[in-house]
Amino acid sequence: MVIDSTGLKVFGEGEWKVKKHGKERRRIWRKLHLAVDSNTHEIICADLSLNNVTDSEAFPG
Repeated sequence: MVIDSTGLKVFGEGEWKVKKHGKERRRIWRKLHLAVDSNTHEIICADLSLNNVTDSEAFPG
């Protein structure tokens, strides 16, 4: 099994206001954790978390 994660930038409602009025707001980041079977490439488990959660915290034990 292979475990890895990637960061995702989440755009919320009102994103058009940023483009229209030029004010930059802080974006929300999330992490997508995946556990994949290395032989079949099948996703065994997936978890979406806050950006400060590690892989070992998302998939303990």
